[in-house]
Amino acid sequence: MSRKSQEESQETRKNILECAKRLFSKRGYERTSLSDIAKYSGVSRGAIYWHFESKEDLLVNLVEYVDVNTEGVRYFFESASPSEQDPLSKLKAFVLCIFSEELSEFFNSSFVNMLIGISNGFSGNEVARAKLAELDKQRMDQLSKIIMNCVAKGQLPKNLNIRAATEHLAVFMSGIFFQTRMKNTEALKKYYSQIVDMEIEQLKLLVQS
Repeated sequence: MSRKSQEESQETRKNILECAKRLFSKRGYERTSLSDIAKYSGVSRGAIYWHFESKEDLLVNLVEYVDVNTEGVRYFFESASPSEQDPLSKLKAFVLCIFSEELSEFFNSSFVNMLIGISNGFSGNEVARAKLAELDKQRMDQLSKIIMNCVAKGQLPKNLNIRAATEHLAVFMSGIFFQTRMKNTEALKKYYSQIVDMEIEQLKLLVQS
């Protein structure tokens, strides 16, 4: 495939994902078919299947696409890179971004509502739920890599309990996500930076016995 063809293929894929997001957000997962997405994208069903194996596969790729194109989420991926010399700062930057205006709006969007509905069994199917669950597992694995990178760079204790630290941080971020969705963040915003610093200090206490 030539470079131009590769670029065109990537543009088509991006267009499909953008259109799928709009349709999923407007109609929901179950009421949006691949034919709908193809029509809205201006491509054939064959083009859809060239890029995605199924509707469930498209959904997972869409979630990943949204992740990497959302403000602040790049810090999450950068902080796990072995070449990153200050992963802890990148991790803190990511956690601080959870309260950004863009992420707050995203957490309360119809798209996220749809994903929660699928994960909780209110819509979608078992295949979609399993794929989203696997994506959540990958995120937890990524979080573990970030913490291990912080240990490797001497920013967290060498004898840190990686699993406990991962779970602790995940629960903290889940709590902030919940508070954001409940729109109960005005008091938290004032002290959020301090709270994040305190959370990092708490992580340092989770050492192997």
